[in-house]
Amino acid sequence: MALTETQQIFELIKKNRSILIVFKKDWTGDSLSSALALYRLLKKIDKRVDVVCQNFEPSTSLSFLGTSEVNNKIEGLQKFVISIDTSKTKAGEFYFDNENDQLNIYVSPKNGQFKPEDVSAKIASYKYDLIFTVNSPDLESLGEIYENHGDFFYSTPKINLDNSNKNEYFGDINIVDLTSSSTAEIVYTLIKNFDENLIDEDIATYLLCGIITSTKNFKTLNVSPKTLSAASLLITKGARREQIIQNLYQTRFLSTLKLWGRVLSRLNNDLDDKLVWSTISSQDFLETATSHDEIIEVIDELIVSMPKTEIIVLIYEKRETNNIACVVYAAKNFDSLFMCRRFNPTGNAQMSKFNLSHMTLAEAERTVIEEIKQKLK
Repeated sequence: MALTETQQIFELIKKNRSILIVFKKDWTGDSLSSALALYRLLKKIDKRVDVVCQNFEPSTSLSFLGTSEVNNKIEGLQKFVISIDTSKTKAGEFYFDNENDQLNIYVSPKNGQFKPEDVSAKIASYKYDLIFTVNSPDLESLGEIYENHGDFFYSTPKINLDNSNKNEYFGDINIVDLTSSSTAEIVYTLIKNFDENLIDEDIATYLLCGIITSTKNFKTLNVSPKTLSAASLLITKGARREQIIQNLYQTRFLSTLKLWGRVLSRLNNDLDDKLVWSTISSQDFLETATSHDEIIEVIDELIVSMPKTEIIVLIYEKRETNNIACVVYAAKNFDSLFMCRRFNPTGNAQMSKFNLSHMTLAEAERTVIEEIKQKLK
């Protein structure tokens, strides 16, 4: 009988000793939580595991998860091996030095002497035997992690876990479930179908955090009975729900609330509320004692407050560079990168970012909104 996908995944895990978990550079709370849950699971079953995300810096609201395991880059992916044939001449002492950008290795024979033909060199196999990609629609979304190690990604088995309809099914095994509220829900189902007893208090907390961040505390339209059932079981397994809610939603600084008020006061809408946008001046940031880092929190609040809105745009001034920045959120049926491609955006289909120079805030607002309206029409 053929193995199920879950069985195939855990057979691969059993066969391989060293595993890499990666997630997109424009990560979300779901990306981070799912990756940390997988990390904890694999460590429990005695695997060597690394988690990597390009230029990762934890947000204040998610730092309670403990993110020290996440690295910014892959290091020591392949080793260069220098071999000496000691069948005739045994090796004695050896040492090395580094001079004029050249590594010199000195080996003293115990008897006789070594010959040049006794020495060979080769590149060893890769450090990792298996890759998990988490909440990442394609390999390009990993940024330099993929760009700098393309051969490794093509030659190493990949397990692709995601709930996005933009996923390109690039893995050797693809679990892409569009009906799941989050990738964390997919990871939960994967573990539950294999061995529910592996879910401890920390894994349960990571997974519940991923579900809560993705559903905006169960307020989005993608919450299903399956989602609620998963959350219920995770809480019975010891998930620290109060800690999650406290850090994500109950520690809003007064400054953030003031910025939120400025955004609401300038809120505009069009196309039967399909499109909503607002602007933030550099003076707003100054007077509310906030920074650009809080823009994503504002976007999240708008998503929760207006669940039927399909496109949300925030246009704001950056004091340090004297230019205009823009963040565009698109619901599942739209592609923010496509709608903003005129402006060379970065990011992914759900949320993209770009900068505009030599424009005032009002000029940027007119330019960006007109472009998006044309795409929507």
